[in-house]
Amino acid sequence: MRTMLFKFPVIIAGLLAFGGCVKEKCSRITTKTIYTPILMAEADYWASVKTEAPQEIGQPGKIYVKDQFIYVNEPYKGVHIIDNSNPRSPKNVAFLNIRGNVDIAIKGNTLYADSYADLAVFNISDPLHIAFSKKLDGVVNYPVNAAGLMMGQSVRNNDSMVVGYNTRDTTYPCDCEDKEGLIMYDNMGYKLNSASYSATAQAGGGTGKGGSMARFTIAKDYLYTVNWNALKAFDVSDAANPVHKGEQNVGIGGIETIFPYGEYLFIGSTTAMYIYDIINPAAPQRRSSVTHFKACDPVVVEGTKAYVTVRSGSNCGGNINELMVFDISNVDQPVKLASYQMKNPFGLGVSNGRLFICEGTFGLRFMQGTDVTKISTTKLIEGINTYDVIPYDNNQHLLVSAADGVYQYDYTAMNNPVLLSKINVKNRP
Repeated sequence: MRTMLFKFPVIIAGLLAFGGCVKEKCSRITTKTIYTPILMAEADYWASVKTEAPQEIGQPGKIYVKDQFIYVNEPYKGVHIIDNSNPRSPKNVAFLNIRGNVDIAIKGNTLYADSYADLAVFNISDPLHIAFSKKLDGVVNYPVNAAGLMMGQSVRNNDSMVVGYNTRDTTYPCDCEDKEGLIMYDNMGYKLNSASYSATAQAGGGTGKGGSMARFTIAKDYLYTVNWNALKAFDVSDAANPVHKGEQNVGIGGIETIFPYGEYLFIGSTTAMYIYDIINPAAPQRRSSVTHFKACDPVVVEGTKAYVTVRSGSNCGGNINELMVFDISNVDQPVKLASYQMKNPFGLGVSNGRLFICEGTFGLRFMQGTDVTKISTTKLIEGINTYDVIPYDNNQHLLVSAADGVYQYDYTAMNNPVLLSKINVKNRP
């Protein structure tokens, strides 16, 4: 049962929005934003969580690859299922409607997805007819939107939930004696209508592969998730029936990403990279951490090297934009080997000493990194706004999530990567 309506980030947002009012003269007219929650009956919400006919992608989010399928998250809307049997001609074949979704991970024929604060479990033995199996209530964490407002919390005696916000500005005289919080109004809920789609496909065993921006990952029959300050472990040895085994705080907050490699989990945050061992997978143990200036920080690993990008930005703080390389042959004492100036790096990938860096609005960078002390750019593709990448298969193919679509490249020639295909975003060429 959900009981807490607002968490720390929301409180902070409210204080920031109105904190200045106390200092203003009472005669001044103040304009503030009113946030009106959009409510939906919980029964209607979970009835809407199902496979629908394919939809155009509106905003690509995180990406995941398993077998012949690509799973493209559209933040807080759901997951697009792409048949990638032919990378030169991928086909959008279905849409999994999960309004509160940001992350997924897959083991065998079971898909795990966050649905606001809940963990939803799906059977994907037929990826075109994904079946909702069960949910674990409140075990992930309530997400916060760009305005700092919590999403998915229950209201009205727990029979409705917040699925979004409408906004409007209001102007009023500021009373210096009032200590106001965030202005919010209630609203009527609404119901989603869903369609159906019929086709045939088959998923295989094993696990898939997520990008560097992922907050969900699977290792050693465990699903691991991270949120703002916690690492959580779920036993998925019985894939269809995950069991929450525990959680622990990681650092002081700002946790962003998780990446598995061998017996370890590498966790990126706005202030550090953390290394945990999973010798006992139910209770990961911290081995070490490496701090850096405040910045956004995904991490990937290959062999004895960890690659970390840090970037500046309004949500990240700091003013550095770098690729950092660490020797992790001794996980208890990581050693920084080198750093390279970037423009504004987001997600990254590594495969056999080759690096792929999403430079946001500056494009997609291909780098040769066999010698980590002499990493060099072989190609910078400009004109695309990139977010995350996954090098996949052994075919030297690269999957890229970008603002205007999902790209695939053949990087056999690192100085001349070949565009195989692009899935366009709605209303953008």
